[in-house]
Amino acid sequence: MEVQPTKKKCKVEECTTYKEEVLFNSDALSKVISYLPSVDLLKLAVTCKRFGIASGSRSSLIEESTRIAIHDIATEEQLAALPHYDGENSLADYHYLQLLREPLLFDQLVGDIEYVDMDKSCVKHNGGMHLATTFSNNILRGGKHYVTFVMFYTNYHSYIGVMRPGQANQNVYGYPCGPHFYRNFSPYNNYNDNNIHNNNVHCCLYGTNDGTSYSSNWLDGTPLSKSFETWDGREGMSSGDEIGMLLDLDEGSLSMYKNGRKLGVMKRGLAGPYCWVVSIAKGSRVTIKRGTIPPD
Repeated sequence: MEVQPTKKKCKVEECTTYKEEVLFNSDALSKVISYLPSVDLLKLAVTCKRFGIASGSRSSLIEESTRIAIHDIATEEQLAALPHYDGENSLADYHYLQLLREPLLFDQLVGDIEYVDMDKSCVKHNGGMHLATTFSNNILRGGKHYVTFVMFYTNYHSYIGVMRPGQANQNVYGYPCGPHFYRNFSPYNNYNDNNIHNNNVHCCLYGTNDGTSYSSNWLDGTPLSKSFETWDGREGMSSGDEIGMLLDLDEGSLSMYKNGRKLGVMKRGLAGPYCWVVSIAKGSRVTIKRGTIPPD
């Protein structure tokens, strides 16, 4: 007579049920998600049907779990910097949240420029004739963002500020307000004939020489494609000064600080996604770092 392994089978079923209760419970899964890189989370979502990405209006298990994880680990300031765009879900928010929690780096280098001692938060110009540009892949989409730059240079002024995120090709050179730069920059065709978020300030830069504000709408052949403006509180910087920038995308403003002292609002009317950018001249070196907004 054959003996049925009833107890063993029962234990296996109990174990499997317990695992499923843990793995497929949004509260429990959110704890696991908080330790995962966003790229691994996306792989899990697209390869496992049980977790899956919902096709209708209802959130999937992984989307709901990610939403919980975001609210568990994000600060109020970070939550404010995660606006929900049409067509995006909590997985996109989680990706941007991870970027907000990481140190700022210069991710793309354009021209005669290189990292200092393999530190991607510090770059120097190699000595060529043209301005060299570097920018961060950290996309700023909403809320308030404060960053500090410390620059050492000789006789040539440089530029610090924000521009639209994207990818530069091998022909690009110069600084973002110049057509030789944005013609060879991937978002150019998307920005050239239409506004983004009803806004056409595609780059805004602080000139280190005297603090002049430089901005461009990246439109070729128009008198207003580039503008130079003074602003209340305008000051230049000296080699070794710490220049702070506060990008407030709730108000659409870019404010300037010098050695912890607020100078004023350099530009208003900003909207849509931006990233930090620096264009430096021969003999210059600059470091980027997240900071805390100084008290007024």
